[in-house]
Amino acid sequence: MPEITILPADAALNGESPAWCTRTRRLLWIDSRAPALHRFDPTTGRDEAWEMPALIGACAPTARGVLLPLRTGLHHLDLSAGTLDFLAPAPCDARRFVLNDGRCDPAGRFLLGAMYEPLPPGELSDAPQAAPLWRYGDGRWTTLTDPVATSNGLAWSPDGRTMYHADTPAHVIRAYDYDPATGDVSNPRVFARVEEGEGPDGASVDRDGFYWSAIYGAGCLLRFDPDGRLERRVDLPVRWPTMPAFGGEDLGTIFVTSANKDLPPDERAGRADGKLLALPAPVPGLPTVEVAGF
Repeated sequence: MPEITILPADAALNGESPAWCTRTRRLLWIDSRAPALHRFDPTTGRDEAWEMPALIGACAPTARGVLLPLRTGLHHLDLSAGTLDFLAPAPCDARRFVLNDGRCDPAGRFLLGAMYEPLPPGELSDAPQAAPLWRYGDGRWTTLTDPVATSNGLAWSPDGRTMYHADTPAHVIRAYDYDPATGDVSNPRVFARVEEGEGPDGASVDRDGFYWSAIYGAGCLLRFDPDGRLERRVDLPVRWPTMPAFGGEDLGTIFVTSANKDLPPDERAGRADGKLLALPAPVPGLPTVEVAGF
């Protein structure tokens, strides 16, 4: 088992969306529930935070800052100026859904999903409770997939021709044929089923094309080969890991975000749950792609 380090960043209610920025050599990540963008420096241990005005579902680096899908819509944060600019409304009913697990494809297109979380007083039982995966570009959203209950696990194979997408409560990870030239998807099929915990959460793909999935509620990472066969399990000192991402020197470190929101407040102190973790990767990862057009 690899040595796992608990990093000195603040504990998060729901840490998510780690993304290594090669230009700044910093790790971007978010707390979706105490909404803030964080930037962690592994060299110094310093963790900066920018509080957000609404729940946040992901972060994706750009040349000037970070793309941020908030419940109120898609925004861009200029890190130098500290300005948060509105780009587009959410592609779904913001009273019923929060945006969740967005990421860039290898060409710099931004894709984004959602999860059902209605504002009080809630919804009637027959209200739609699933949403598709969308692609953002030229100020508009394009629907790519059938609806899922909770969008997670978005990642691509090293050649960009396979897209992975998980539906957490369905305990399933799907693979799609992906056209790198157009960003279109086709041929959905089951890649893997995960019956542990509450299901597969965020994920990343390494240089050899193996898919690393954080299993929420089961305290582990699962590594699947390109054919969907389980290759290894890495147990973690947290119960609710949310997403792995490759970063650090030569992309040889796996950073893992985690959550503690399911713990009573008086039980969170002194635990690793909610902390940022790091462990050596058996194979380096793929570089984070910045959102094109910024």
